[in-house]
Amino acid sequence: MLRRKTNGREDEDRVKPDRKKTSEDSSVPDVTVSQRSCWAVVSFWTKVLLFIIFTPAFLNYASLQREGQALSPTGAQLIDIGLGQNIHLFCKGYGRPVVVLDAPAGMSSDIWYHVQESLSLSTKVCTYDRVGLGFSRRTLQNETTGTEKVWGISTTGRMVDDLHRLVKAADIATPFILIGSELGTLNGRFYSHIHDTQVSDLVLIDPIPEDVFEEEKWKQFW
Repeated sequence: MLRRKTNGREDEDRVKPDRKKTSEDSSVPDVTVSQRSCWAVVSFWTKVLLFIIFTPAFLNYASLQREGQALSPTGAQLIDIGLGQNIHLFCKGYGRPVVVLDAPAGMSSDIWYHVQESLSLSTKVCTYDRVGLGFSRRTLQNETTGTEKVWGISTTGRMVDDLHRLVKAADIATPFILIGSELGTLNGRFYSHIHDTQVSDLVLIDPIPEDVFEEEKWKQFW
């Protein structure tokens, strides 16, 4: 009897670990399923977050492209002046001498709308957007070929150089009348000084003195 009891106990002891193993094995799939569901939730919300971040940017870019096409005047051109730079040019009317309009600081060519409409009844009038303004995109520094070594970006020298390239690339008839306002007067004076044979007349509206960036002059002008 004692032997049978001990054998029964041994059998029970043997069965218990097997039961533990089966219970442990059954818990493994549950852990795997829970991990998969957790990753699925994380992946879903990551996609939602990326959608929220990037979709408005793409929609805004597309709307700006459509708006630019709608606002660009009929007959306007993007002229390649070299150095990877395109400048927006709009000429209206016929006749000579041609009138070229240079806008004030920080303003695009549409500031001249009424002036161009009026003058184009008598002769050809051209407006353009300086680099980084209006429809003229500013190029990255690594897209240029080194003119910034001579003229820094957004300096009068660089603006005059861009205008000179534009006149040549667009085949604007010279000599022309150059009209500048505020910052455009500095560009006009510098352009007529360097390329004097290309300018027949120079018109300055609200001219800025050449020494305006000296401290006292700047405070007075500002």
